[in-house]
Amino acid sequence: MKDRAMMTLRVSRDGGKTYGPTRVIRSTDPLRPLETSVWPPCQCPRCIERSRLSKT
Repeated sequence: MKDRAMMTLRVSRDGGKTYGPTRVIRSTDPLRPLETSVWPPCQCPRCIERSRLSKT
């Protein structure tokens, strides 16, 4: 699987007057919180089991 962009960001060090270059965070591993915008990840029994099944 090709690396996919999980997050992009630009950092300002002067209170938002200027910004640095865009940084792209890439990953081949599924990072569920970034893919689903759910944070923190759910810890209910159903979601924990689903997470275990997706790792195998």
